Amino acid sequence: MIDVGPAAGDGTVVQDEAGAPDALAQEAAHTFLGLTPGPPACGGRPDSGEYRHQRRQEATEPPAPALGVPPQTPLEFGVGGRAWPPEVDVPHRVAVVHHVALLEGANGRRRPVRVTVVPVIGRLTAVTRLVLAATAALVVAACGSLSGGGSPVAQPAARHAASTSTVPPSATTTTEPPVTPISWSPCNGDLQCGTLVVPLDYADPRGPTIPIAVARHPAEDPTQRIGSLVIDPGGPGVSGIDDMDNELNALTPQLLDDFDIVMFDPRGVERSDPVTCGQTSSGPTSATPDPVPTTPSKQAAFLAGLQQFAAGCEKASANVLPHVGSVDTARDMDRLRAALGDSGLTYMGQSYGTLLGLTYASLFPTHVRAMVLDSVIDPALSFDQMTAGQAAGFEGVLDDFFSWCVSTPSCAWRPSGDPTTALLALLASAATSPAPAGGGQMAGAGQLYDALLDGLYAQSDWPGLGAALAADAAGNGAPVVAMSNHYNQGGSTNGDDAAIAIDCLDHPVSRNLATYASLAATLQASAPVFGPLLAWGEAGCAVWPAPPTRTVGPVAAPGSPPILVVGTTNDPATPYAWAVGVAHELSRGVLLTRDGDDHVAYFYSACVRDDVQTYLVSGVTPPTATTCTW
Repeated sequence: MIDVGPAAGDGTVVQDEAGAPDALAQEAAHTFLGLTPGPPACGGRPDSGEYRHQRRQEATEPPAPALGVPPQTPLEFGVGGRAWPPEVDVPHRVAVVHHVALLEGANGRRRPVRVTVVPVIGRLTAVTRLVLAATAALVVAACGSLSGGGSPVAQPAARHAASTSTVPPSATTTTEPPVTPISWSPCNGDLQCGTLVVPLDYADPRGPTIPIAVARHPAEDPTQRIGSLVIDPGGPGVSGIDDMDNELNALTPQLLDDFDIVMFDPRGVERSDPVTCGQTSSGPTSATPDPVPTTPSKQAAFLAGLQQFAAGCEKASANVLPHVGSVDTARDMDRLRAALGDSGLTYMGQSYGTLLGLTYASLFPTHVRAMVLDSVIDPALSFDQMTAGQAAGFEGVLDDFFSWCVSTPSCAWRPSGDPTTALLALLASAATSPAPAGGGQMAGAGQLYDALLDGLYAQSDWPGLGAALAADAAGNGAPVVAMSNHYNQGGSTNGDDAAIAIDCLDHPVSRNLATYASLAATLQASAPVFGPLLAWGEAGCAVWPAPPTRTVGPVAAPGSPPILVVGTTNDPATPYAWAVGVAHELSRGVLLTRDGDDHVAYFYSACVRDDVQTYLVSGVTPPTATTCTW
C-alpha cells in the first residue's frame, strides 16, 4: 500500500506536557518483554555534514526504567539540537514527507518538544500499483526498472536451487537450522550492512537458502541502548535499506539514541534475490494503455496482457516466486530478531508493513516486545473489501479536491459542469488520444491515473494537480507525465515486479476472470474514477502462477504485549475503519487516532511521534481513546 519518506516546510515548536498513563498503560510496562542488549554499538553518526540530526550535547540523564518495571511518570520526547533538512531527495515509491523541523530546548529527556509537520507527498497503494504496472505488459513496457540506492551492501548468498515442495510456506516439516549472527561491515556512509541467510522454503528448512540484505544504524548512545528497532516502510516492494535515510530523518533523538535502527530488503526485493519479470525499458515514456477496459474486446486484450506479464515473471523468477509473501517474510523477521540478539522484537510497520507485523504477531505473539502499526491494513478483509475501502477513500479525497478547486481562484482546472464527468472525459480522451508531453513522450490514461494518485495524497500538491489537469485538457501532457514519473520513482529497482508478486501471495482472489468486470461496475456506482481502476487491479492476481500463502482472517495474537495501532481519520489509502477493526481484533490492541488527512501519521504528527516513542522505550501505551490533533 503506501509509505513515507522525507520532505519540506516550516514547523512551529510547541512545548506541552504528556498526559498520565491509564491502567492499561501501566499494565503494559509489567508485561513488556525484555531485550538482551548486544555489545555497545560503535561508529556513531558524525556531528556535522549530515542531513540528519545534529548530535545532542552529552548530559547526565537518569536511565530509562527497566523493562518490566512501570515508570513513575511517562517518558517524554528527547530534545536538544535535532534538525531535519529543508529537503532530502531520496527516491521513495509511496509517500514522501516534506518537512523542516528544529527541536530546541534544554539537554535531556524531561521536556517534550513537539513539531508541526506540513502535509506530505504520498505514494501508491499496492492494489493500484498492481493494475498500473501490469497494464504496461500490454506494450512490453518496463515492469519496475526504477532507480535504487545503489550503495554497497554485503554480498548476497549464492542463488538457490529450484524447490518442488508443495507444502505451504507457513508449515515446517523439519527443525530449522540454527540462526547465525550477522557479520557486519561498513556501508552507505555510517551504516553497517550484512546478510541474513534464511531457508527459501520453510517447509524444507535445510534445503536451498535465500539471502536477506540487512542494514543498521547503531544506537547513538550505547550506554542507553535498549536493543534493535526493526522498521518496515511498506510498499510492498520497497527496499528497506534504500529507505533508511527517510526513517532516520523522522525518528526522534531518543529512539536514535536507544535503539539500533534496523531495516532490510524483504525476500524478492532489490538485494534479497529480487523478483524480475524479464522485461526492460528503453526510450521515452510511451502512453500506457487504458487500465480500465470498458468493452469486451478491450477486457480480453487487458487480461491477455496480464497473463503475458505473469508468464514473464514465472519464467524469470520461478524459484523464488512462490516464497515472497508476508508469511515467509515474517518467518525471516523472527530469524532476524534472533540474529540481532533480541529476545523480543521491537517493530514499527508502516502501511503495508503493518500486514507484515500482524502476520508476525499471529505466528510469534510471545516474541513481540513492542509493535507499532501505523496506517493499518486489516488482515480480516478480503481483497474485494480492501478494494472497495480504498476506492471510497480516494474518491472522497478527489471530491475534496474538486471542492477546493471551485472555491480557490488559483486552481487552474476549472471545467464547466460536473467535475467528475469532466475528469472521466479527460481520462477517456487520454486513452484514445494521448496528449504529447515533449521529447517523444505521451500522457496516456495510465499516466493520468498516476498523476491523480500523486496529487491527491497531500493538499499541498493540489495546485500542481490542478495545473496538470488544465494543461492536459489543453493538449499539453508534460505536467501529467512529470507527475507520473514522480509517482513511480524510487522504492526499489524491481519495485513493481516485487509488489505484484507479494500482493498475489498475500491476497487470495477469484480465479473467475468474468468477475472483475462485474466488480468494476459495482464500484463504479460509488467511486466512478477509482472504483473500476482498483477493481481491475485485482485481476492480475487472478492469473498469477503462484498460489496465495496467507489466509485471510483477523489476528488476535494471544500472549503478546499491548500492540499500538495508529490510524488517521481521513487516510484515503488505509481507511481509519481498518485501524479501528484491527485494534479490536487484537487481544491487546490499543488504538491511537490521528485527526488528519494524511497517510502514515508518524511522519505528520509530533503528538503521534511522542506517544510512539514513549511506548517503544517503556511499553506505556497512550490512554484509551487518545486522539492526536497536532
